[in-house]
Amino acid sequence: MNKKLKIILSLLIFFSSVQTGQAASLDEIYRDIVRDDNSGYLPIFVRNRNRPELLFEDKLPKEEIKTEKKQEQPIVKLIDERKIKQDAIKAEEERWQNTIKAIQTNNFTAKELKILDKYVAKDNAKAVEIKAWMLAKGHGVKPNLVESFLLYRKAEKLGVKDARKNAAQVYRTMNRDQRESLAK
Repeated sequence: MNKKLKIILSLLIFFSSVQTGQAASLDEIYRDIVRDDNSGYLPIFVRNRNRPELLFEDKLPKEEIKTEKKQEQPIVKLIDERKIKQDAIKAEEERWQNTIKAIQTNNFTAKELKILDKYVAKDNAKAVEIKAWMLAKGHGVKPNLVESFLLYRKAEKLGVKDARKNAAQVYRTMNRDQRESLAK
């Protein structure tokens, strides 16, 4: 009878411990510890304890996941407009400086003359003075003292130093017909 009592008591203790949430085996104890450490999440190596280990994950069967096809969004390139404008201004300034160098070295083409004329039309003081000098000297263009005189006067209004003195010198070199054409 003593044996029967011990068996009954041990069974009661065993069943009462299982009902209170305590682990019955070492495996369950390990799982409880890992679950507590990982905030209720069991890592894959613990969950799949009884599965065979696979060396390569690419051999695992792939589950097809059905997803809704999203409409492709057009790719929008962000363009820094300010940088584009700065680059254009820098390139234009470089063209202007190259034009001035080409005229100074007497190595210019019709392209440089168009650039010069564009700046003259914009009332650029340096361009007006260069064009007036070219017309007075016949440097790369047909000499035209009347137009040279008018451009030197324009340069004077734009604040070019010595433009008045140059205009007077061009006026002195004009013949009578050219001076009379200024009065018209």
